Amino acid sequence: MLANVALPSFLPHSAATAIGLLVIGLIEGFFLTRALKQPFADSYLLALRANWNSTIIGIPVAWVLWIGGLIPVSWLAARAGIEVHPLVTSSTIQSAMWGGLIPTEWTGVGHAIGSLVLLVPFCLGSIWIERRTLCRHLPEADRSAIRRAVIQGNLASYAIFLVLGLLTLDEAMKEYPAAKQRFEERQQRLRHKQP
Repeated sequence: MLANVALPSFLPHSAATAIGLLVIGLIEGFFLTRALKQPFADSYLLALRANWNSTIIGIPVAWVLWIGGLIPVSWLAARAGIEVHPLVTSSTIQSAMWGGLIPTEWTGVGHAIGSLVLLVPFCLGSIWIERRTLCRHLPEADRSAIRRAVIQGNLASYAIFLVLGLLTLDEAMKEYPAAKQRFEERQQRLRHKQP
């Protein structure tokens, strides 16, 4: 699970998505209950509905917007002759492709950094979609209270993903020397096979 708007939408991860939505609904339902002074059960169901919408709609929307921003930045950097570190390239590819194309020694670290970077557009997408969903389902409720609850709830749930992402990055950094050695050995084998 990357984030609630970024919970994997692909079939193999559907169980993780379902569990993630249930947990995130609890967290964000708490903030809705506090802000709207309504029973927790009602807030929980509303939080589940809003998070379902942000998961289904938010994944493609936030990802497309992110890629739409990466393309011109990458093109301008290449046109300006800016050389980038392989880690930056790997992180960019990992965030764009969720797995990249060709594994390198930087793949693990790049994946962790790419996942952390994606938290920003996914959090913004979650807040936007969930606020709209809740305002539509609660037309009489105070809009500022809904906005405040959605922001606080998403900051709380994304804080969990931030901590998990930082732990993953730490693990990837520890694994980097071994990954580098494996990559260099693979490159040597490939060079020896060439005529």
